[in-house]
Amino acid sequence: MDEKTMVNDILSNVKASLTTYQMAISESENIRFKANNTTNKK
Repeated sequence: MDEKTMVNDILSNVKASLTTYQMAISESENIRFKANNTTNKK
């Protein structure tokens, strides 16, 4: 396997990991936002 292929493979895996992390952050922010809205309603 040549160096270019290995680097592309690593970058692809890093990108996928970052995308997963971004989705987890968005979901946790949505849950926190929803929780704050329901507890602040009168």
